[in-house]
Amino acid sequence: MRPFIARHPLLAGALFQGALIPVAFALAALAGVPLLGAMDWSIEAVALGLLVTTPMFLLVAVLGWTDHPAFRDIRAQLHEFLDLLFRGAPAGSVVLIAVLAGVGEELLVRGVLQQWLGLHLPPGAAILLASVLFGLAHYVSHLYFVFATLIGLYLGWVYHVTENLVVVMIAHAAYDWAVIRWYLARPV
Repeated sequence: MRPFIARHPLLAGALFQGALIPVAFALAALAGVPLLGAMDWSIEAVALGLLVTTPMFLLVAVLGWTDHPAFRDIRAQLHEFLDLLFRGAPAGSVVLIAVLAGVGEELLVRGVLQQWLGLHLPPGAAILLASVLFGLAHYVSHLYFVFATLIGLYLGWVYHVTENLVVVMIAHAAYDWAVIRWYLARPV
């Protein structure tokens, strides 16, 4: 018999993404990186977070319309994974996963890793290294690694410019929500 978590991949995903939040705060405390000081919860930050999703959506749209076999393979893999994760899932599941991923991953990658690297390296190098690790964490294929690294570079740059984790958390969560909904609504 498979373990409970293996039978419920959505629960496993939610637990994993949610666990990134306390891990990020613990690592920030150990590294002396101020996470809370890098968050400005304002209407402007939320609006900017939603606005900066536009280039990411455009990239996904271009990839979605490209008929190259490598892109077809990525789309098929993502569709299969998302179908497995959300098949029969309760209402609100996509929102939950998107919010947990947006908050947890951004706290960890931009909030802790990029900030800590920025204490020791020039900003460009800190953004690049954090983005490559972000890409590796999302590795599905070589091409998807490049795609995720590009998204990471963009989010890293947005964080560097705004100095506000709320902007990138909102952008990441909104992007994940929209892309997951888009993939679930599309035929393979």
